[in-house]
Amino acid sequence: MAKLLLPLATLLALGGCQGVKDTSINSQPAKPAILTSVNPSVVATLQQAIQQAKGGALVTLADSVFTKRSELLIDHAMSKGPDGRVIMGAHNIKSEKFILQLRNNQCELYYPKKELTTVLEGVICKEL
Repeated sequence: MAKLLLPLATLLALGGCQGVKDTSINSQPAKPAILTSVNPSVVATLQQAIQQAKGGALVTLADSVFTKRSELLIDHAMSKGPDGRVIMGAHNIKSEKFILQLRNNQCELYYPKKELTTVLEGVICKEL
């Protein structure tokens, strides 16, 4: 019985992997993109996608986010001393990079640090 289960399990595993491979072949490569229009709903969608990707609090985004460039760099806030002045060199955390992309006529946000892609529902963008 065990001799019969091992080949069957192997065939199922190989068949499952083949199915995943076939779906990725139909996907177009992602291309850098910019937003066609920005409104509060689009900004909220981007904020939520960024927060889910990197964690932490919601980031503040300009109304012109992703309208001229496909890349967004987010800097971490600098620590302040008791006098309210910025403490120079208080952190050495690198900026977080996000890239707006277009794939299969769908707008996506790519986070290279984690190699994470989030589909942005209700957001319209065009190839850069």
